[in-house]
This record gives sequence, structure tokens and C-alpha cells, in this order.
Amino acid sequence: MPNPKPRYLTHNGLTLSLQEWARKVGISPETIRSRLDHQGYDVARALTTPVANKFAKRGSPPVPPPRPCPKMLQHTKSGQACARWKTGKKDNIRYFGSWGSKEAAGAYRAFQAEWVGAGSHLVNPSGGRMVGDLVAEYMGHVGRYYVKDGKPTSEQHSQRAAMRVLAALYKLLPVTEFKPRQLKACQQAMIEKGWARDTINRNVWRIRRCFSWGVAEELVPASIADALDHVPHLQAGRTTAPDPDPVMSVPAARVVAVLPHLDPNPERAAVLTAMIQFHELSGCRPGELCAMTADTIDTSETEWAYRVRDKNTHRQRKRKPLTRWFGPQAQEILRPFLANPGPGGRIWCFPPRYPNSEKARRVPVSSARYSELIREACRAAGIEPWTPHQLRHNRATNVQRIYESDEAAAAAIGDTVEVTRAVYADPSEAVARRIARATG
Repeated sequence: MPNPKPRYLTHNGLTLSLQEWARKVGISPETIRSRLDHQGYDVARALTTPVANKFAKRGSPPVPPPRPCPKMLQHTKSGQACARWKTGKKDNIRYFGSWGSKEAAGAYRAFQAEWVGAGSHLVNPSGGRMVGDLVAEYMGHVGRYYVKDGKPTSEQHSQRAAMRVLAALYKLLPVTEFKPRQLKACQQAMIEKGWARDTINRNVWRIRRCFSWGVAEELVPASIADALDHVPHLQAGRTTAPDPDPVMSVPAARVVAVLPHLDPNPERAAVLTAMIQFHELSGCRPGELCAMTADTIDTSETEWAYRVRDKNTHRQRKRKPLTRWFGPQAQEILRPFLANPGPGGRIWCFPPRYPNSEKARRVPVSSARYSELIREACRAAGIEPWTPHQLRHNRATNVQRIYESDEAAAAAIGDTVEVTRAVYADPSEAVARRIARATG
């Protein structure tokens, strides 16, 4: 069939084919032809009358306005700054650092720049979970797990220090990309901070613990945690991380030197002086000393007994109760405090700072405050600082030298013979010298 001849139309002195007019005026050729042949339109009207909307050519749907960038929020459990959004049915979360910090503000600005390019299609790399996400969830577990008597233990502080190093380096790294090389980088960062070798080894273990916990919670592939176990500990003499000198007992002169500088308030100074003297005679741990209450001390026998709650709560069912015995010297110091316990039966309490106030009350001395006041007194006395825990070393060393027995020293401080020999009792040459004198 031969092609039909093109139909030409003239309008405003211009002659074009019907197809050319259709392209020029944006009206389909069929509409122009129908107008001329069936609807009685003249050429001018057929080419210039707009097409009704219901007959308009259907194009792409209108583009929705861009979705606003999620606001920066505070993560309740971890205190981190974060943003939350959905991609389809998937929840996403991005952490930026400590709430209110400059680091968080900078990370959020970078996130806003990413959002401009990707919008709501932005997802966390490799499926969504990043190291920062894992750390935030793990710290929630730490806050629930490392608790004794309803109060946080010191392990929470240690875990936080280790996680701070991890998050500072790899907060935005996908969990699946955290490998032994990254753990070694965390280890090196701790070395550069000047931390002791043992502290670094314990903190590297805590980072491993974070990923192992993630495996149990199905947040981390097991292969990741297994690979991290192959990173070796720092060995003595093979790293630049320092090994601190072993903790020794405190010379008596340094103990006496701090007593005049403990507190300008005589009543508070008297409490601290009694604590130090009693501490050296009892060999308690600082936490055990400060936690003493009247109902835990049995005065019915010649030697008073202090029933110590196990410092490791999870071991209480497996171990015999720990009892500390106080002789006449310790009893003499303890007696006036035992007769007038403070809130909750606590033995060691400061008098009210404002005794005439309606809210005046005695304040129990915490182990942290006890240590801080001794450190400040050392500074005021101009001597090398020492810690309350060293008084426990004093007790072990004195008993070991009197009885020439590690077993006696261990019994005095309530620890094992091995720990007492290795940690608490200062090395003594007395026995070796006596043997040399008698037989050598």
C-alpha cells in the first residue's frame, strides 16, 4: 500500500505538514486531524486550542519533595548523639559521639551532607550495623551486668575507657569489617596514650568481650570474634608500653606525714585518722572498710568478727563467707564509731558540714572519697603519694615478717597464699639471712 501524501496546513503565513505542526504546537496529529475533519475547527483554532487535561499526555508522576534530614537525638541508654530513619521497612541508626560534644556536631554535619546526596535511601554500610551501634548496645549491657548491691562496679568505668578508644577510631566502621588489624590499631592507640602494659592487655580483652557479646546477641558474625582472639597480648620487654613498679607497703613515716593534712575540719580529720589507723591494723580492702556497718560486726567474742560480703557477688554461693578478725588495738579505734553508726548503720561517716541546718546529716565516707582525700593530703605534705590499698600491703608484710609465714600473712588479709606471696607481702630476706647465719 503506497504511503499517503503528507497533509500540509498554513497558519500565520507558515506552511508545514501536519506532523511538523504537531511537534511545533505540542498537540498530537490525531487531535489536530479530528478537530479539522470531525469537530468543525478551522486551522488556526485546531492548532492553538489547548488540549483538555483529561486528554493531556500522561508523563512521569510528580517528584515528591526531598525528605528532611533526621534530627540529632540523644540515645537514652548510652548518652550518644544519634539519628534514626527508615529505608523501606528497615530501621537505621547512626551514632555521632557523646551528646553535646564538638565531635558529635561535626559527625552530624557530615551525615547531613551524605543525606543531601542519598536522602532516605541512605543506609548504614554493609547492612546497617556499625561499630558505634555495637558499642552503644554493649554499654547498655555493661550498665545492667556490672552491678553490685544495685550500684555500678568499677568495671563499668574500665569498660567505658576501653570502648571510648574503640569508638574514637572505628565508630563508623561496619562491624563486619572490624578485623585483627583494627584491634591492633586500638592496642597501639592505648600504647600512645602511655597506658601500662597490663592495663592495655585488659582493655584489649574488654574489646574482645564486646564482640563476643555481640555474637551471643546475633549482632556480630562468629568469625569476627574468633579472628580477634588471635591478636596476642603485649609481652613484657617486647613493647614500649611501660610496666609500673610493683605496689609496695607504705613506710610508716609517710603514713604519719599525711595525718596533719587530712582535713581542716578537726572532726572530719579525726574520722580519717581513725580510718587509716584501723585500716593498717585490719588489712581490709578499701571498699570493705568503707562498707562496714554495725550489723556486720560481731562483738560477742574476745576477737571481734566482721562478716564481709564477697566482693565478687557471682561467687557467693561457691565460697565460704569471708570473716575478718579485729584484735584489741583495732577494737579500741572502732568502739566509739560502732556505738554511734551513721545512715544505714555505716561505721565511717563524716559529721554534718552544717550541723544547725534542718537537712543536716552525716555523710558516709566512700572508698573513692577516702582515696582522694589521702592523695590531697600527700600533696599538701609534699611527699610521694600513696593509696589506701597499700595499707593492706603493710598488714601482709608486717604479719609475714613477724611469723615468717606466707600462710599467716594470707590469713591476716583474707586472701590466698599465692596472691599474698606474689602481690601483698614485700620481699623479705629475714629467713634467708637466718638460715645463712645458722648453716652457711
